[in-house]
Amino acid sequence: MTRNPKTWPWWNLALIASLALNLLFAGAIATRFFFHEGRIERMAGTSYLHLIPRKFLATLDKERREELLGLLKSHREQYRSGQKATRASAENLAAVLENYDEARLRAVLGEFNKNSTDMIAISSTAATDFISRLTPEQRASLATHIRSRARGGRKKAASP
Repeated sequence: MTRNPKTWPWWNLALIASLALNLLFAGAIATRFFFHEGRIERMAGTSYLHLIPRKFLATLDKERREELLGLLKSHREQYRSGQKATRASAENLAAVLENYDEARLRAVLGEFNKNSTDMIAISSTAATDFISRLTPEQRASLATHIRSRARGGRKKAASP
């Protein structure tokens, strides 16, 4: 039995259709991720800024959100140098542990604690600057979002 070279088996067409659908969905997801206007930038690191929920930022209009995020970004360099100092303290701690010396251990841990305190001060200043620029209505909205997050967001809000 000879096969006509111009006809394709049905499963070849199904594979092509499946590939096309997969590429369509992958493109839609990539577009949403990279080009979505409402995407809220995440501020990295644990700090007082984690008290400001991303859902609150999503309620602000784009210009206001960019203004407030710009204010937070103005503290970025201080925060980054604090992060570098934290990593350096961790490296110093590892070196002390390899050649244990209690006096050096206490010094390195003191360095780490001081840096942690400095990082908290930076993020506290950034949060204070951010919150002080909000309108009374925005502060009330922020309070609502903070309460919602503290109570577990949607998961616990649905249960009485």
